[in-house]
Amino acid sequence: MCGRYANAETTDELALRFEIEMVGENLPAPSWNIKPTQIINVVAESAAGTENVSRRLEAARWSLIPPWVHDGKPKFSTFNARSEEAASKASWKNSVKSKRCLIPASGYYEWVAQGTTKTPFYIAGDEPIAFAGLYSWWRASENDPWLLTASIMTMPSVPELAQIHDRNPIGLPKSMWNDWLDPTLVGDQAFIDAAAHEAQTVARSWQAHEVAPLRGDGAELIASV
Repeated sequence: MCGRYANAETTDELALRFEIEMVGENLPAPSWNIKPTQIINVVAESAAGTENVSRRLEAARWSLIPPWVHDGKPKFSTFNARSEEAASKASWKNSVKSKRCLIPASGYYEWVAQGTTKTPFYIAGDEPIAFAGLYSWWRASENDPWLLTASIMTMPSVPELAQIHDRNPIGLPKSMWNDWLDPTLVGDQAFIDAAAHEAQTVARSWQAHEVAPLRGDGAELIASV
């Protein structure tokens, strides 16, 4: 599961790291307390009305809204998509085929229950992370503007993180970025399974440390206590 995360990189840093060709508008600033339904940075490849596919950095709502949800409120949470079922679930299967994205992150948070208290932990590695994501365009009616929405994919937790939570987000190695983003490569369950398998090595490099309760925003939120 990933219900809160941090991204400390600026637009310029993200554009350089992901070799972005087109930078979108209204991109969010770095944040250490990103929550579902907030606007996040996503990296995607699309033709965008031209014949040539380009790599884009865009702003998206974190929590995918399937096209058929007219009121913008899915019946269940969609900020995460389970890797084991994404290719067969109606909310995500079309995105698995050709609307995959990367979601830049510095690390993420999980809470461990200790009696009646939930203690937050920050989980990160030595390098910035690229979460495997799925995206979809949504609008309430033909007269409304399109909204880009996205989900972070998760998988069963690697042993090193199992004491924190039974699931962790899929952090893709750079060797998989091109295939993951390629909209001409049709994704299926085998493709998702292969991504989750490769992501195990990335997740095993992450470390967890306890942090203070998350209040406000700023780099101090990831400091160990």
